[in-house]
Amino acid sequence: MSLRKHQVELSKIISGIIGGSKIRTVYCHCTPGSGKSILPIIAGKLITAGLADKMIWIAPRLSLIDQAEREFVNPYFRELLNHRLLIRSSTNENNPCRGLHGFATTYNAVGMDDGALQYELQRYRYILILDEFHHVQEDSLWHKKIQPLFDMAAFRVLMTGTVERGDGTRIAFMPYRGNGSGLVPNLLDTGDTSVIFYGREDALGERAIIPLSFHLSDARAEWQERTGRRRSITSIDTMNESLASKAIYTALRTEFAEELLESGLAHWQEHRRRVPGAKCLVVTSNIEEAKRHTKAMKAMGFGARFEIATSEDSPAALKVIKKMKAGEMDVLVTVAMAYEGLNIPAVSHIICLTRIRSTPWIEQMTARANRIDPGAGPYDEQMGHIFAPADPLFKEIVSRIEAEQLPMLRDREAAEKSGRAKPGEGDGFFLQPSPGGITALSSGLTGKREVVLGNGAKNIPQNIPYENAELLLPSEIEADLLGQIESHIRIYAFKNRFNPKQINGEVYEHFYKARRDMTIEELKKCLAHVQAQYPLSRIRGTGRRVPTKAQPFPCTWRNE
Repeated sequence: MSLRKHQVELSKIISGIIGGSKIRTVYCHCTPGSGKSILPIIAGKLITAGLADKMIWIAPRLSLIDQAEREFVNPYFRELLNHRLLIRSSTNENNPCRGLHGFATTYNAVGMDDGALQYELQRYRYILILDEFHHVQEDSLWHKKIQPLFDMAAFRVLMTGTVERGDGTRIAFMPYRGNGSGLVPNLLDTGDTSVIFYGREDALGERAIIPLSFHLSDARAEWQERTGRRRSITSIDTMNESLASKAIYTALRTEFAEELLESGLAHWQEHRRRVPGAKCLVVTSNIEEAKRHTKAMKAMGFGARFEIATSEDSPAALKVIKKMKAGEMDVLVTVAMAYEGLNIPAVSHIICLTRIRSTPWIEQMTARANRIDPGAGPYDEQMGHIFAPADPLFKEIVSRIEAEQLPMLRDREAAEKSGRAKPGEGDGFFLQPSPGGITALSSGLTGKREVVLGNGAKNIPQNIPYENAELLLPSEIEADLLGQIESHIRIYAFKNRFNPKQINGEVYEHFYKARRDMTIEELKKCLAHVQAQYPLSRIRGTGRRVPTKAQPFPCTWRNE
């Protein structure tokens, strides 16, 4: 077992801090899917060394804070890093750590905080983890709420897969410099700041991610303008960019979308003959389109298990994602939901039926299919497949992704030709504006092309942990203990004709603390106390339930 390049770099930085270095802030710009989630665990060495007391990990979505909590209990990482740290999920609760080494929360929860977090960071030396911090727009509410935490934190680790926002606005906490035509990110090592960069070339070289194959389909499209004039193009591949909005809008609302969907699903089903556990992600523009495509899938006789998840960061969406991870679903139809936190290694195919065309969005979306799937066989046989329209904007972004990998591809090709090749060693998205005043008439898929993006050169441990490992999280243990206590009290109260509030009051008086604010150890003591003081085997009185409705008085005489 070994660490990847960016993980080793952070480990050295942390060791340097422990040894006396003045580094306080670390920026980690790491390509999506490369393993950023282990970095906070490495930073946790500062807690073990006594230089920090606790950790706060802030992420953009509920699925990411669930993942954050899960990484700390992952036995693979606990053995690899020899750590025993634990954090829990928390959203604006009292005592968020509950006796553990930290907590994970969302940017949205921080945005609604009433000052409790500032009080928490005043009391303890915190490591502040900002996960995918490009979501925090400069001068936004989130920025204003996080800035005091950033200033008070003993140490800061800022992680992102992209250093730009799709809407072109500035990212909070990001240093910038002018380049003649505007401002660009300026991440540089300084006296108290270190920068770690781990690009796509690095990740492929270490086999941290798998290569991608883009299946880009050309299309014809016809629509009617508001004036009644009909317009048509024979190819979105070569169209004038001024027509891009109308052409893509038409193509994705008419026959082309169904044909692209069918093409991608057919390829995925063929792939499943070799990898039965492979999953497919269908990305749509809105809920109406998602419903239309699920209806089309049923009409195709598509028998796989599939569900729709909206773009809302809700418990319902998180539940659907967990079902997908657990193997209870084969296809996830999403509404612009293919971004950070949707970490399902079994996803081998993505069908893009949305008009979002920003570089950060496309890079994040494609990264949903670049995870290594432990159940899909050897690394050299794994590849992610992206099905999308061949419009100029999408092709431009694909070319950028391809260009980032060309140096590694050239080196690998040269090594193979010379015989030197060695075996492996080890929210601001730009949506194409909906064109007003047009009626989409028809479209059709007219051609396909494939672009294969890179193969790796080194390997990683084959026992990489499964994402859906059956491990109990601190928050799950808390919920289980709370449920046991609540159930016991309700059963006891029912049997003995008590109001549960009376028993709850007695328990509170005994501990002088609400159960929702207790640590896991305190909850265990509370459960033991409840079981001992209120045994279910003992019934006070006759045990006969009093009728809940008025009953007629038994009459033994009759008035004659």
